[in-house]
Amino acid sequence: MSTTALGAPEPSRWTARLHPIPDPAREVMVIGWHAAFANTPAAGTSLAVFGDTESTTDHLPVMALVRIEHATAIDTITPDGTRETRWGPDPFGIAKTGISWRLVPAHHDGDDRWVIAPGWWAAGGEEAVLSNSVTVRVGAPTVVPVYDRDPHTGKRWAS
Repeated sequence: MSTTALGAPEPSRWTARLHPIPDPAREVMVIGWHAAFANTPAAGTSLAVFGDTESTTDHLPVMALVRIEHATAIDTITPDGTRETRWGPDPFGIAKTGISWRLVPAHHDGDDRWVIAPGWWAAGGEEAVLSNSVTVRVGAPTVVPVYDRDPHTGKRWAS
């Protein structure tokens, strides 16, 4: 296990450490990732799996990294009466803009694919410190929020 610039041990190759750190520190396996446009991807969305992760998922909760490029559909009517749609920042400044990252629960769907787990996930108050391998592979920031809480029931995801 290597150490980071701050002297703290770096998580394993495809893992993330959850913060605030309980005792002992909790790790999750980051199985892969998905890049979405405009909205949060739905449950069942396939993931691009990182290499050599399959053999190490048996003892850690499995999550996926999601990159969302936020955009709003902007409809205009042309002089000839046709509708044109373009995507861009919300003209009213209400919707989220830019790019956001998050970890969401993932599971194996039985068809030999890793997908985003069923349910609708919300931020659960924890953040994850991604390993250098993950951040370099997909260009993600080092710290991302963890979306592991069902907003309807308040229950946290359990692997």
